[in-house]
Amino acid sequence: MQTDIEIYTLSCPTEKIITWLEGTFTLVKTSTPSSLCTKVSVSSNDNIIDITILEQAAGKRFTSIWFDSDKTPWENDICCARDAFQALGCEIRCNFQGWEEDGDQDPDQWWRINSHGEGTFIWE
Repeated sequence: MQTDIEIYTLSCPTEKIITWLEGTFTLVKTSTPSSLCTKVSVSSNDNIIDITILEQAAGKRFTSIWFDSDKTPWENDICCARDAFQALGCEIRCNFQGWEEDGDQDPDQWWRINSHGEGTFIWE
């Protein structure tokens, strides 16, 4: 289980992301600290999960969705990305392996899911 989960959506409105979260979790609280940042707290299996949605996190078209918890229903970023792609229908990107893992993987290697399929790529 990862300590947190982070995925990136391509050209996906925050409102649509929140609708996905409402269908996946019980929404507890929403706040908007800035025009590009929305914070959401949800409940899942008696755990509160804090989520930050940050628009323009990687270029102008990518939005970061960061689940600051190890209590998400997903084993890793890729599992979350697959669920998000099914629900949102927009391209999803995430780190290919957990940040804490040791290995010989290229740190710039990412996982991408879109209408053409899914797989690794170098995000430059």
